[in-house]
Amino acid sequence: MAKVSNTHSKTPIGLPDGSVVPPGGTIDVPQWVDYSNRQNLAFYVETGVLVVEGGEPVELSKEELFAKMKALGIEAGKNSSLKSLRERLAEAEEKAKADIIAKLTEKGVDVGNDVTLEELEAELAKHP
Repeated sequence: MAKVSNTHSKTPIGLPDGSVVPPGGTIDVPQWVDYSNRQNLAFYVETGVLVVEGGEPVELSKEELFAKMKALGIEAGKNSSLKSLRERLAEAEEKAKADIIAKLTEKGVDVGNDVTLEELEAELAKHP
């Protein structure tokens, strides 16, 4: 959950869920991750009008899950639950990691088990 503060002295800032951050006020915004990349809100954050604490996504939004799954070649229905999307993504990432580790091992490259999928992909790119 993110705490969003409005540093402006006069203007309240409306959020997509209908909540309003009053001038000089702070509110809890549990779904901040779902709309933090919207152009107007990103502008307010960039310029310092809105200050976000704890806004790092603890969990991925549905859109981010769909994007990651699509990058791994997996299609999911738009009505899928967050739980099933997370489970399918975790399975797909583990399979992708295992596949890349196998390819790197064939090439004589030793990798540890504590590396991320992104690190493995970067290492594989170094060894065509």
